[in-house]
Amino acid sequence: MRFHHHLCVLAVFLALGMSTVHAQQWKLLNPVLSHTIVVNPQNPRSLTVGNWANQIYRSWDAGWSWYRFEIGSTDVLNFITSLAISHADTNVMLAGGFSFDGIRRSTDGGATWNRALNDTTGNGRMWFVSEAILESHDTPGTFYAARGTTNNGIWRSTNNGATWDSISVISRGITQQLCTIAQRPDSGNVFFLGVKGGRILRSEDRCITWRPVPVLNGATAIRGDAEVPKIVFSRENPRMGYAVVSVTSPDSLGNNGGVLATVDGGATWNRIGFPDTSFWSVEVTDVPTNVVVGGFRISNRPTILVGDGLIFASTTGGTKWDRFDDIVWGQNELDDTLRNAWVLRFEPVLRKLYLAAGTGTFVSDVPVSVDETTVTDAHSDLQCSIDGTMLVVRDQQTRSSASTWALYSMQGTRVVGGPITSPQGERISIGNLPQGQYLLTWGDDQYFRTAHITIVR
Repeated sequence: MRFHHHLCVLAVFLALGMSTVHAQQWKLLNPVLSHTIVVNPQNPRSLTVGNWANQIYRSWDAGWSWYRFEIGSTDVLNFITSLAISHADTNVMLAGGFSFDGIRRSTDGGATWNRALNDTTGNGRMWFVSEAILESHDTPGTFYAARGTTNNGIWRSTNNGATWDSISVISRGITQQLCTIAQRPDSGNVFFLGVKGGRILRSEDRCITWRPVPVLNGATAIRGDAEVPKIVFSRENPRMGYAVVSVTSPDSLGNNGGVLATVDGGATWNRIGFPDTSFWSVEVTDVPTNVVVGGFRISNRPTILVGDGLIFASTTGGTKWDRFDDIVWGQNELDDTLRNAWVLRFEPVLRKLYLAAGTGTFVSDVPVSVDETTVTDAHSDLQCSIDGTMLVVRDQQTRSSASTWALYSMQGTRVVGGPITSPQGERISIGNLPQGQYLLTWGDDQYFRTAHITIVR
């Protein structure tokens, strides 16, 4: 049965006209668990990544250096899956997530945080599961949040996230959990919820009332365990949108999962590919519309479910897909090897596509040619060169407090590391390392800079 299933999946891939993209396009930026990534709307080089245990990583130089901030006690097991930066004041940041305790808010760019929203009735759980905090595109400073636990409440803030009001509740007869919220880019009134049951709910009055819309051949639900964790719309044609469906039970196959699309502004949706394949992320990148989707599965338990480790792109609206096969998945700081693509984020100014994944933060870059002495891309303060079998690193920061260095493979595996003994000429032996790309980290747990090193034999 398992062999037969894999043959069926292969047949579906071929029928959909899928091919493989072999060129090197993805690079590792940070080898830690990354559940979401957002870009400062006024500075395309400023990135914030949601980690776990109340931790975020921030970069002000497009990922060449990273600072770790704590938004609460680190003696917890939670995951920051929802981040938002205010367009009205980019010093204001909001954070929520899975196993979280509400919404936390920073007014100083992430340096300090306070709880802005929590359930005061018995301190009930208040999770915001998958990019469930959204700023209205037509009213900067107004935010909406879709609560994913205890009750299916929609919350609104009109003062940059300082205070919140409950504005609607979705019946648990419709869904057991809210996953994500989206707004159509050509309308201030039309919003969407992706929810459990494989349903999409639509509001035409700014989140006050909701109704299910068709998602599969006229039906308003897919399967009980299915979730819709991401919904996006095209910037080129806002009536064209995409959603992905995750399979949350490893045994729940049969007309489940896949990629959905709408061509009528979200009035109706239908599957355009990948039946019985589980996805968690989707992004529309640029003009012409380029759709990228990323896969997911719930656990490391043995399953025939297809999902984790898959990244596909389409420039044809979903009639043909190309698979990226150059993301070498490894493990994160928790020794987790699940290859889940939690968030795909396109930044249109620098034209970069970021991936927040279970095994690290990645970026899609244009391939470059290399030779024996190539050091491809480094932080401006790190001077790197190759001298025979040695990598030589010189720290140009006059007051640098960097204490350790490490080399990671592109799949996030730490291959060698040690203390920094000669910051103006640290010599690192690379003679025994296989050829390929590596990520150098230079610093400590709170702040480190990076360089991409290419070894060619």
